[in-house]
Amino acid sequence: MPMPVAHRSPAQEPITLELRSRWRNRAGQNLYARSVLAAPFTLSLILTFVLGPGTINSRHGSFIELALVSAVIALLMLIARPRLLIPVGVATFLVFPLSAGLGFHFAPDWARPLVGIIFYGSMVASVGAVGWGAVAGARRWGRRARLAAAVATGAIVGGIGLVAFWALGSTPSAETSTAGDAAIPAVNMGSVINTSHRESEPSFTADGRTMYFNCDDYDICVAHLNSTWEEGQWTTPQQLGPPISTAYIDVEPSLNPAGDRLYFTSTRPFGDGDTLPGVATYVNALGRITMLTTDRLGVSLFGGLGADDVWVSELVAGSWSVPRNLDDVSGEPPVNTTFSDHCLSFSASGNEAFWTSTRPGGLGGNDIWTSRRVDGQWTRPENLGPSVNGPGSDHHSIPTPDGRALYITSDRTGGLGGNDIYVATRSASGQWGRLVNAGRPLNGPGDDRCAAWTPDGKFFLFDSDRAGGHGNKDLWWVQDRDRGR
Repeated sequence: MPMPVAHRSPAQEPITLELRSRWRNRAGQNLYARSVLAAPFTLSLILTFVLGPGTINSRHGSFIELALVSAVIALLMLIARPRLLIPVGVATFLVFPLSAGLGFHFAPDWARPLVGIIFYGSMVASVGAVGWGAVAGARRWGRRARLAAAVATGAIVGGIGLVAFWALGSTPSAETSTAGDAAIPAVNMGSVINTSHRESEPSFTADGRTMYFNCDDYDICVAHLNSTWEEGQWTTPQQLGPPISTAYIDVEPSLNPAGDRLYFTSTRPFGDGDTLPGVATYVNALGRITMLTTDRLGVSLFGGLGADDVWVSELVAGSWSVPRNLDDVSGEPPVNTTFSDHCLSFSASGNEAFWTSTRPGGLGGNDIWTSRRVDGQWTRPENLGPSVNGPGSDHHSIPTPDGRALYITSDRTGGLGGNDIYVATRSASGQWGRLVNAGRPLNGPGDDRCAAWTPDGKFFLFDSDRAGGHGNKDLWWVQDRDRGR
């Protein structure tokens, strides 16, 4: 027997049409709002393909990883149920900015504004997703639950605000630092050397007239002095291209006393072949294999040992050779580990090495370590101990030409700014004394770091973001004949 067909009455038709219209309007509004949440991640996906694997190929973030993460998050922002937006937003806030920051690390200058929009837009979208999910869930809560959630949210936001206010407003007093000779002015090295990028970490040939330094943020440049220091007529810096400066981070150059070996810190995973397409996709896996095999075999199978390693290149017929990992070169100090090892410097004699490391056995995040060459063999690395190292970050140690003092960059409390330059003196017995703030004019309210000497000890250089510079960090110098002798 056929079932009767239900018919809507004429009065029901307007109601049905109105409900459909409301649903469509609401769905359209939701889609629009969801598209706003997905926009930063969609832009990230587009920029990833525009730049391509040739740019996004550092070992910190690969093309495939960044494209996949961007696509998945954009899709989740569009289709995830409202209550699922809370965990999606939290996970995205924790993971995506780091992925984007590392993946777009080597983006060209024209893409930097887009990277900024992606970086900060992802944070805003993540918070918006959490808020959307919380509101959707709160509709089912009672009045007391809503009030408790509002109070808890206010307490969290207020706590974050108080912590930020305390952190930003707790600059140490200058009275806690040792007073330097403020009458000696610090001189900016000028627009030929300094740019809107970071210039830092200088090192010199024996005559003091050729300078290698970190330039263009993460490359190495060389410049020559054609006059006196006071006149400051430097040649236009020339970037040391491959195999020294690569798509990876290559910084902290340091020449040996003879001037025929260039040491520098790099995040590259291999000695050569590091520009092969797609090689960065395998770096993380290779790094884990390296961590398991290096200690047993004593050789780095795949080049880099850890997050940052020290590499060395030799001057052959006027050109720098393909760099090798320092632990793969005989006669070099035992610097590199599976941890971060960087900022290598040598004494004037070449028989003492100082560097920064995060290896176990330290007192803080970064510590200063040393090794000495005795009868042609380098001693086991030693931590300089609590007189020099503290619970924070102590890095970039440079001995004076006479070897009696060690200048160190530290973010410890009691300084004049974020990073300050400190000095430790060595007693006749060879023991290092406690770090003392170098005071003004070397230190100020900003970041002042990475000391260096000209070989004759007459000029003291450092990098700083103080007022009067040209960009991120500039190279400055101070003349003081009493230092370094």
